[in-house]
Amino acid sequence: MSATQYWEIDRLAANRLVDRLKIEANPEMVEEIAMEFAEHRAEVQHWVAHRVQSRIIGALEARSVQDFVQKDATWADGFIAAEHMVANLSINDLLDQPHGSAQSKGQVLRSMVRGARKRSTDD
Repeated sequence: MSATQYWEIDRLAANRLVDRLKIEANPEMVEEIAMEFAEHRAEVQHWVAHRVQSRIIGALEARSVQDFVQKDATWADGFIAAEHMVANLSINDLLDQPHGSAQSKGQVLRSMVRGARKRSTDD
């Protein structure tokens, strides 16, 4: 198995899947499913972070072509430094979460309540 740690949200999703499929699952099976969900979640988060970082760098490069001609060297140096900083951000910095940190049950439940409230106001 990988070094990915599952979060409570992964365990909740695993239990939900087992319930929906009407499978008799022992705690070890639920933990294994939770780990699979965690690994998938981490892979998707990293893919999204890489994609966003690439899009930001692309937008900066496109803008620099237009602006470098009109700006002075100090502005250009600052722009290059900012672009370099974005390019060197780690995935964990982009995601704003330490690798493997687990959310508590309370954090998960509060997030679910916020999501439900938002959906009910959107309707």
